[in-house]
Amino acid sequence: MNIAASRLLLLVCISFVLLLPSCAPKKIKIYDSLPEGARSDIVQTALAQQGKKYRLGNKGPDSFDCSGLVYYSYRQAGISVPLTAEAQGRFGAEIPRDGVRPGDLVLFKIKNDDHIGIMVSNSNFVHASKSRGVAVDSLNLPYWRRYLTGFRCVLY
Repeated sequence: MNIAASRLLLLVCISFVLLLPSCAPKKIKIYDSLPEGARSDIVQTALAQQGKKYRLGNKGPDSFDCSGLVYYSYRQAGISVPLTAEAQGRFGAEIPRDGVRPGDLVLFKIKNDDHIGIMVSNSNFVHASKSRGVAVDSLNLPYWRRYLTGFRCVLY
C-alpha cells in the first residue's frame, strides 16, 4: 500500500471514530433534582429508555409505544396504570399546567390519536415517538403546544 492510500485510510478511520458518537442518541439529564420515591423512579426509568425503538403495542423493555413507556415506567415503580393511552388519559386526576411535577402524565390528541408522555420537569417530557423512538421533548415547541390536551396526576 502506498503512502497516499495509507493516509487516506487513516483519515477515513479517524473521521468514522469522530462521527460515530454524534450519531448515537443523546441521553440527557434535564432535571436538577427529583424527590425521593416513586416520582424519581418513574422519571429515571423512562429516561433510561431513551433511544429505544418505537413499536406499536410494545410495552418494553426493548421497544415501546407511548402508552407502553408509561405502563413500563410506572410498573417498575410498583404502580399499576391502564395499558392504553386513551385509558391512561382518564386515569388519576386532571391537574393544571402550573401544578405539574416530574412523573405526571402529559396528554396529546394528534390526528384523532391519543399520545401520552411522562413529565420530567415543568416543560420537558419523555415519550415514545413514532419517528425517533423514546425521546425527550419540550412543551414549549409549537408542535407540542398545538396538540396538548392536558395533564394527569397519578401519584398523590
